[in-house]
Amino acid sequence: MSCIASAFKALCLSLLLVVAIASRPTNRPKVFNVQRYGAKADGKTDNTKAFTNIWKSACTRKGGNSKIYVPKGTFYLGGVEFVGPCTNKIEFAIDGTLLAPSNPRDIKNDTWIQFRYINNLIISGAGTLDGQGKES
Repeated sequence: MSCIASAFKALCLSLLLVVAIASRPTNRPKVFNVQRYGAKADGKTDNTKAFTNIWKSACTRKGGNSKIYVPKGTFYLGGVEFVGPCTNKIEFAIDGTLLAPSNPRDIKNDTWIQFRYINNLIISGAGTLDGQGKES
């Protein structure tokens, strides 16, 4: 009888542990893939509008963190400005290449890529920012 009581206690503790783990809140960010917002990874199409739109959606999202994902491929940007403040933490994960115009005069803003007034920004990934400058 003592063996059955011990087994029952072990089963109850195991179920309690499973319930505790399953009910734990997750803090996974909502992922915003730039290609789902119309960005083209052809190295020619100016993706500034798609990146600006995805930034607005990720920055103003309520109820959790955001992650902007740039997959493998070459995404041409003619100049883009990401402005806060944002309502949440944002991760900018770059696995592809962001490509600047070969002629600096073709950049539509004062700078190619600019982040302003943003707290809790993480930039990550194995991608490349190709400003097309001279190699040293």
